[in-house]
Formats: sequence, structure tokens, C-alpha cells
Amino acid sequence: MNFSYSDSSVRQGRQNQERARETPNTFGTQSGADDVRQTTRLDKPAQRMAGQVGNRLREYMTNPEEQARTDNWMATFELSNEGRAFNQAKMGGAPPA
Repeated sequence: MNFSYSDSSVRQGRQNQERARETPNTFGTQSGADDVRQTTRLDKPAQRMAGQVGNRLREYMTNPEEQARTDNWMATFELSNEGRAFNQAKMGGAPPA
């Protein structure tokens, strides 16, 4: 007989076999899972959010490439119609017609 299983199915089966051989303590489970794997980097957030001002500011202040990229974006934004309207509103003036 010729069986055709995907690599992920074989990998999952091997992990299940390994877990079945073990006798884990039921005390050491997290949310009912005995095998917890971190898939994201903990040292860097996956995405920037407006609420994480401290992380964003720290990256801007310590990374020269990020500082140059942000400064370039701000300069380009100021030249756009939206940028001019934003700056006018920020300064308390009427938006340009």
C-alpha cells in the first residue's frame, strides 16, 4: 500500500507520539495545553499601534534608520494637500480652500 500524507500531518503525528510517551504532570498545563510554543518575537511588537507611544518613541530615538525614515515621511506629508490641511488645523487656522 502507498500512503500519501502531508509533512505537517506526519510532524503532528510524531509530536502526538512523543507526548503519549511522556507522562506530564497535570499541574503544569497552561490553559489546558501541555505544550505551549511562542511563535512571535517577544523583543519586538508584531505591529505598531498608536497606544504604544513609549515603544515607538524609543525606536525612533535609538534607531537612526527609523529616525531618518520617519523624518522623511513627515517632510513628504507636509508637502501634500492633506499635510497642509492637517498643519493648518493643528495651528488653529482655517483649512486652505
